[in-house]
Amino acid sequence: MEIRFIDPSETRPLRHAVLRPKQTLEDCIYPADDHPDAFHIGGFKDGKLVAVSSFAPNAHAGLDMDFAYQLRGMATAGDVRGEGFGKAMVERARSELRRRGVRGWWCNARESALPFYLRLGLSVTGNRFEIEEIGPHFIMYEKL
Repeated sequence: MEIRFIDPSETRPLRHAVLRPKQTLEDCIYPADDHPDAFHIGGFKDGKLVAVSSFAPNAHAGLDMDFAYQLRGMATAGDVRGEGFGKAMVERARSELRRRGVRGWWCNARESALPFYLRLGLSVTGNRFEIEEIGPHFIMYEKL
């Protein structure tokens, strides 16, 4: 397993395949992808990109954090789920966020991913909500 920073363009095919297969590849380009302070992490197995995640500055109005990043587009190929790529990417992101002096981060977590994020120590805030064409979500966060 190799975890390293990647270019935002490298995230899109896996985002499309795993998170938004009914949408276009262009729908997998997020507005903050090219923000100068954003960073993208890839997980590689045998040299192949099998997991991606993106972090960009975006404070959530409902969370009491001075400065926050949002995780978007975390995706892991089905054939490697359960091998620790998601956890390893979050651990790498935590290190980078702390290095930058970031005090917290958050995400819109799919309901199906709730157990994963809870195991990593994130907390839930607010009620379940629906994202059209994607499904039920919860806001989750972690103070660093």
